[in-house]
Order: sequence, then structure tokens, then C-alpha cells
Amino acid sequence: MEFVDLESLIKNKLYLLRGEFYLMLDNTRHDRLSVCVLVLLLALLGITLSLVSNAAEDSDELKQRSMEAFKRFNAMTEDQRNSAIKNMSNTDMNMVMMGAAQLNNQVNETIQAMAPPNTDMASIYELRSGNFMNSGNISKVSGVSRILSVNDIEFLRFENFNITNGPELHVYFTDKGDLVNSKDLGILKGNIGPQNYFLGNIANQYDTVVIASKPFKMVYAKAMLEP
Repeated sequence: MEFVDLESLIKNKLYLLRGEFYLMLDNTRHDRLSVCVLVLLLALLGITLSLVSNAAEDSDELKQRSMEAFKRFNAMTEDQRNSAIKNMSNTDMNMVMMGAAQLNNQVNETIQAMAPPNTDMASIYELRSGNFMNSGNISKVSGVSRILSVNDIEFLRFENFNITNGPELHVYFTDKGDLVNSKDLGILKGNIGPQNYFLGNIANQYDTVVIASKPFKMVYAKAMLEP
């Protein structure tokens, strides 16, 4: 008869049970770690979404406040604006410019519109031209400025034109960008689209087109005109 070593059998069984217990404990620890990591990731995701949402709300609120600031400024008379600007901080001015930048005014003037009335044929040729360039970081601009002779009458024309809108932007014809001794051609007709400005006989007196905010005296864009 074969005798069974009961003590060895019990020890072996205990070793097996202990191994299974440690394996189960390791799996439990691993599961707990996974759960902790998942909870942490969900918490971080929640915080991120909350920050993004708050940032979007802050951005919308800022846009609304800046638009209101621009509308108030735009409703003032010239004397009221000049008085208000004296007491404006840089933040106040930036709010007005930010509000103006949200608005677009598109125009679409043709070259033929420069021809005299009742004229079937127009003699048109280019005298000088230049590309618009940004002035600092307050605006973005693209397009070409051209001086055209239409039946011997000179005009300034913008083509493929697009600029960040601003508070009361004017078109100035200048000598190397000098606004002090410039010719004010009037308010910018639109911040998007082709447009014409009458020059008369001053085309040879200046060489640079400047677009600037008249009340803030801030230059938005320049175009140096060359043959």
C-alpha cells in the first residue's frame, strides 16, 4: 500500500493557495490603480472642459462689451470724441478698436464708375501702384493701391482690398507716410472690396497711401506707390 505524505500534500496546497491569493491581490491592486488613473483622467478632462467653456464665455462677453464701447464712441460728435479720447486709457481705446474690428462693410465700385457721365469709351491707364502693408499689429491688410488716369482725370483705386475695420478710418495721400502734411481723401468707403477716390491734379505731389483712424491717429496700413 502506498502511503501519502499528508504533511507535504497540505504544504503544497497551502503554497498553491498563497500563490493564487498573491495573484488575486496583484490583480486587485492593478484594477484599483486603473480605476484611480481613469478617475484622475476624467477629473482632468472635466477641468479642461470647464476652462474652455469659461474662456469661450469670457471671449463672448469681451466681444459684446467691446462692441458696445465702439457703438457709444461712434454715436458721439467729433467734439465729443476728441474730448473723450483725452480721458481714454489704452484699454479703453483697445476696446473701441476691438468692437470696430467685428464689423465689415463691403463695397464694389467699378473702374467704369470713374469715367465722366455720358462717356461711352474711357481712356484708362495706370500711373503708379503699390501693395498694402500692415502697420504694426493692430490690423491685417491685403490688396493693391493704384493711381489710374481715366480720360486724363486721376483717381486712386483699391483692388483685392481687405483690411481690419477700425474707428473712422480715413484714406490719406501722403509724402512718405507723413500725415501732418497729407491730403485727406475722405472716410474709407469700405474695409472690403474695390473702391475709387478722386485725386484731381495732386497725383504727383504724394507717393504713399495711408489708412489711419482719424480720431485715434493710429495708422492701419500703408502702400508706397511706384511706376
